Amino acid sequence: MIAIISPAKNMRNLKIDNINPQIIGKERYFTKETDEIIRVLKDLTPWDIQSVMKVNEKIALQSYAYFQDFNFNDKGVCGLLAYDGLVFKNIKAEDFTKEDFDYANKHIRILDAFYGMVNPLDDILPYRLEMQYPIKIQGNNLYKFWDDKIYNKLYSEDNVIVNLASEEYAKTVRRFLNEEDIFIDIDFKVNKDGKLKTLATLAKMARGQMVKYIIENKIDNPEDLKNFTFNSFKFCSNLSTPRKFVFIKED
Repeated sequence: MIAIISPAKNMRNLKIDNINPQIIGKERYFTKETDEIIRVLKDLTPWDIQSVMKVNEKIALQSYAYFQDFNFNDKGVCGLLAYDGLVFKNIKAEDFTKEDFDYANKHIRILDAFYGMVNPLDDILPYRLEMQYPIKIQGNNLYKFWDDKIYNKLYSEDNVIVNLASEEYAKTVRRFLNEEDIFIDIDFKVNKDGKLKTLATLAKMARGQMVKYIIENKIDNPEDLKNFTFNSFKFCSNLSTPRKFVFIKED
């Protein structure tokens, strides 16, 4: 079983010295593809970046610096610690043991517009890029550029995938699924006044907590995820199917 998650827009400002060097790797699945992307990004001016990414001047200048400074030979940060967002804050990887990181490296993958797919122990350098940005690589948008590469690599590693990613990233896999592929969506809903709603903040927190649960409890069977609880979210068998696990929080 492998659980997939999305990256975060922001990167953590962590130095390599803050992290046990034993848990850093340099595997990186798609070095060639990332190199093609960075060559395009290096040609963008800060004003191009501001226009394409719809960000303020400060973020555009920081992104420009990331692209210009990018060098595969530089030391980066362990993949699971490199991103800064609600999902990753709730994973709390900074508290993991070496055994936790080893398990995460076998069972967690971060789908990514820049790197394609990231292992928790991969050596990650800072960047800013979302799959939906209108960047052209070889004349194609990022979805067409990556095509089925992420899907093929993911299912070459395991045939049971648990989806904890946003749809922006999940569809890099979903659109290539066939009947034999096991792809289990996890849905966190809040029952508010008799209506089920997805509240983005709570859903992101719950995704991160489920990743933490998988790693700390060494979960390798999707059925065991049904025992997961967080902030009153509980598995709802009535709304779930073998390919979609729904967790409900009563408001």
